[in-house]
Amino acid sequence: LVQIAFAGLEKIEGLHILANNIRKRLGIISFYMDHLHFNLAVKLLNDKFGIQVRGGCACAGTYGHFLLDVSHDESNQITQQINFGDLSQKPGWIRLSLHPTMTNDELHFIIDAVQQVQKNHTEWGKDYTYNHKTNEFRHLKEPEDKTELVTKWFDLE
Repeated sequence: LVQIAFAGLEKIEGLHILANNIRKRLGIISFYMDHLHFNLAVKLLNDKFGIQVRGGCACAGTYGHFLLDVSHDESNQITQQINFGDLSQKPGWIRLSLHPTMTNDELHFIIDAVQQVQKNHTEWGKDYTYNHKTNEFRHLKEPEDKTELVTKWFDLE
């Protein structure tokens, strides 16, 4: 599966696999795409294709700075922004986990979805709003406060 993922993802223009020189690895592939916020990509993969991936730095801040070539000065600037409640410059990537029971067809579906997101994110992204305090994207039709929605899930009446 890892080799199929590498072969498919490497064909996507503007997609960069982190530590792409390490091919013998567990089924975890982290990548980012040019001109596309990692959390918007995560949201689009979920909303358009039902694909669950994770966005962010996955608790690997220092290693992430190394992988993304973030300098010490840039890191300090990002930290200052975060301290003032602005997460908009916080670096990150998309993490795809390959489960041992995943089929080749399922992986090809995911690769195709990633390619479609890279190709269409500018148009599809118009349906989302960005919150710099949380570094997350929300669909315009999605309620800002989900408390009532979640509470209804547990209503037995």
